[in-house]
Amino acid sequence: MKITFRSLVCVLAVFCMFAGAAFAVPYRPFPDNRDLGEVFAGVKVGAPFDQTMVRLITANDEAWYSRWKMIEDARETIDCTYYIIDKDIFGQAFLGLLLKKARQGVRIRLMIDGRVYRMPYMSKMPDKVEELAAFPNVQIKLYNSVSKSLVSVFSDYKKIVASNHDKIILCDGMTSIIGGRNIGADYFAQNGENDIVYNDADILMHGRHVAGQLKKAFDDEWKFLKNLVVKADAINFKDQLASIDLAYRVMSRYMQGRGLIDPDKVSAEGKMKKELIEMNKEISAYKNISSYSSFQMFRGERAKPVKILDKHSYMGPLNGITPTLLRMIDASKHEIIIQNPYLVISENAEAALKRAADRGVSIIFHTNSAESTDSLFPQAFLMNDWKRLLQTMPTARIFVAPSQNERLHAKIFVFDGTIAVVGSYNMDPLSEDLNSEVVAAIHDKPFSQMTRLRILKLIDKKNIEYRIEVDAQGRITKTYGPEDHVNAKTLKKMNFMRKLQWLRPLI
Repeated sequence: MKITFRSLVCVLAVFCMFAGAAFAVPYRPFPDNRDLGEVFAGVKVGAPFDQTMVRLITANDEAWYSRWKMIEDARETIDCTYYIIDKDIFGQAFLGLLLKKARQGVRIRLMIDGRVYRMPYMSKMPDKVEELAAFPNVQIKLYNSVSKSLVSVFSDYKKIVASNHDKIILCDGMTSIIGGRNIGADYFAQNGENDIVYNDADILMHGRHVAGQLKKAFDDEWKFLKNLVVKADAINFKDQLASIDLAYRVMSRYMQGRGLIDPDKVSAEGKMKKELIEMNKEISAYKNISSYSSFQMFRGERAKPVKILDKHSYMGPLNGITPTLLRMIDASKHEIIIQNPYLVISENAEAALKRAADRGVSIIFHTNSAESTDSLFPQAFLMNDWKRLLQTMPTARIFVAPSQNERLHAKIFVFDGTIAVVGSYNMDPLSEDLNSEVVAAIHDKPFSQMTRLRILKLIDKKNIEYRIEVDAQGRITKTYGPEDHVNAKTLKKMNFMRKLQWLRPLI
């Protein structure tokens, strides 16, 4: 079982609570009475503003193909930042692809979050990353390195847990992709092919204007003084580059539908032959990633108005996401859809949503249940909230994914079927306060309607609705919620977790 970042944060919080750490005073924006078009126009992203070709990527195989092709096609620069690059065949092949581009002379900047670099997610990967760092055209950094920020644990523990949650690939200052996916099988496999499979969403974009905004977002975090520069190992007992190069070749061949590399027909010997056999066995499980040769990045998509909303981590001053989302909530007239894996709503967001409900705006929440989530803490706090949310927002409905087969990881907002927001931003205090995040806001009705219908289609797939009935005096008389479908063992854990209210700002 993977150790989640939320669990790590909670452990640090327990320790730091006794070190006198204090929570920040919440920011309270005033209600905004403008319409959605005015809110979008008011987002400043530099001039000249230009439209961008954009595609919503929801299928896991196409999400992998998109990343692979844009890096394969890169000729000058690759900037990329990920929270996790897993140790599996996807993570190793990804590093192998970067190795190939490094050998071709492409300038590469790679940033990985400093908290997960030594966690089980990336077991044995640091050695491979360090060898990649030996190339003169490759720069690698760990964001907010624990070794550099450890002293902060005694003054303000938020500084040590502040993470770079952005997921950006930017190639040649033109093609880019952002969204919820990290690099690992969890995000690119199909149900039944992996223990964990996420339902996620990315935005693939082509255009210099958006690329320039993403480069600024990347540069802001890249220049952070507490980042640690990854340097090449002075001594290597094993050629790690050979391993990731092998992973690249195994992945590339398999994706093109050419099957596996026969260990008896190549020169690999000893440990490398053993690695090849293991990689073949691993990749054979992924039956749905063998049609890369027919993949097209764009299929006639038109340019649309797109703006990047960026947010620094707790270590920086910029928050262009939360206030803009609140303004969009306040400007919505008909419908707000929030699809998010972790629904731990802040006071500011709840107040804005209540104002929307008072105006008669339909509100749809689509999130995980305790049976589908990868983190129980958010579900425990949702147990505290869901009845109140439905009672105080009579126009709201809450739908939850019933099992791991429908596990959500997508972070999407749709306002009045007119503006869609997609990226890495979760509807929780971690994203609102602690982590660096980045999203794309697309002001286009056909695109937003398509995104809306995609969410509603997922909801129709046997998702569970939490419901309440209220009498004439406003008292709740009947409910259907977590207690009615979650197993007893999990409920017991959640009932304990939900009592830990002091942890809410960290979930």
